[in-house]
Amino acid sequence: MRALGLMILIVLLIESCGQENCREVAPLKTSVDLEIVRTEQELFDSESVNDVISYLEKYPQLAYYFWHNHQYPSDTILAGRIFSQIKHPSVDTVYQESVQAFEKMNEVEEELEEAFGRLKQLYPNAKTPEVYSAVSVFYNDLFISDSLIVLGLDHFIGDNATYDPQDIAAYILKRYDRAHLPSIVMQFICGHYVRAGNKQTLLSDMIDFGKTYYLNSRLLPCTPDSILIGYSPQQMADIRSNREVIWANFIENQLLYDTDHFIKKKFLSERPNVYEIGEKCPGRIGAWIGWEIVESYMANNDVTIIELMDDTDHHKIFELSGYKPRDE
Repeated sequence: MRALGLMILIVLLIESCGQENCREVAPLKTSVDLEIVRTEQELFDSESVNDVISYLEKYPQLAYYFWHNHQYPSDTILAGRIFSQIKHPSVDTVYQESVQAFEKMNEVEEELEEAFGRLKQLYPNAKTPEVYSAVSVFYNDLFISDSLIVLGLDHFIGDNATYDPQDIAAYILKRYDRAHLPSIVMQFICGHYVRAGNKQTLLSDMIDFGKTYYLNSRLLPCTPDSILIGYSPQQMADIRSNREVIWANFIENQLLYDTDHFIKKKFLSERPNVYEIGEKCPGRIGAWIGWEIVESYMANNDVTIIELMDDTDHHKIFELSGYKPRDE
């Protein structure tokens, strides 16, 4: 009995720790019915070009938006290319590893279902998209719209992949795995609900990104910050312990109100590191600061998420945020 009691205590402690790691959000009261339709096995079971043609005809949205059949004179030509590719000996490894990496697709499905439920709770007219999975042998990683999402699983196998896509930089590929997939999808979706700032400054663009990350963090309340922004845990620890230095760089170099496109690109675009700040400072650091500013603004003002998304006066948001970074 004592051993059983100890086990129960451990389980409760684990559950409470998991709950503490989630952000405080409104209770989920709106449910949606989201199902990920898995099409990869159907394609790889094809025994002829005609079977691939039947696959393309069965999934016309995938054929058009994911496989881009409209760029070919006929589906027969595309189907021939796909068939020869999926029958190549090395491709079976990519397929098998994709299936193995997403054996528990229900976890991804549940995260997306909750996220779209929370989105619909905020925006009742928000659509629940059709969602499909596929393996394209590194032809396409994602297609995302408000009505259709296609997940190219072979791009998201993760560290154990035998083969990697050649068109994605290594520092970006580190976040191409199952754990990051729901947040990557929802990041695109969230962008549709953010009204851009009415100024062309670096600060306004930073808050554009910050609003997107803030909304995503409320749709996926139990997803760690590091996964939402695509930094490693070590990178998150480094920037959090150097908040003051990072912020001082922006202030001392008078960057916030700069409108130069090249300057903005340095601090907002994909880069391995922002060397202007430090060798360990990850790319897109301006987007992270924008998120910090938005978090501070929402904590210090009586504003709803929808009001935040609709507000285009990003300089006002900064002024009212009371943002004063402190190292952890």
